[in-house]
Amino acid sequence: MKIVLDTNCFISCIGKLSQYRNVFDEFLAGNYTLCFSTEVLLEYEEIFLLKWGYDVTENLIGTLLTAKNIQFVTIHFNFNVVDGDKDDNKFADLFLASNADFLVSNDSQILALHKSGFPPFQVITLQEFSAMLKVKNKQKHS
Repeated sequence: MKIVLDTNCFISCIGKLSQYRNVFDEFLAGNYTLCFSTEVLLEYEEIFLLKWGYDVTENLIGTLLTAKNIQFVTIHFNFNVVDGDKDDNKFADLFLASNADFLVSNDSQILALHKSGFPPFQVITLQEFSAMLKVKNKQKHS
């Protein structure tokens, strides 16, 4: 399974005590592929630096860049399908260019893409993705 994870959702799943920590743990275990582009990676880095400082950011970005379950995608076309916050278009463009299974976001403007007819978007919340991973993990261990 391939996903695009928006920055706020990524931040929400990193903390050891986060209720969504399973999302990050399942990534570390190689149980899904995380897609990113240069623009998304730069946003991750910018926000991680603001939130956690240089050392934590360096560790997180290093983990991403060396993981076997990543797909780095070059964006060749900008669809500009997100209204309102144009900065969110990087996630929609990445979803389309990577042919990901899901775009995981809690942003209302990104979630609204699920209702668009074309191009088709599979947008789910972090809560839904976390629950999906818990069910898969439970089935795997039954």
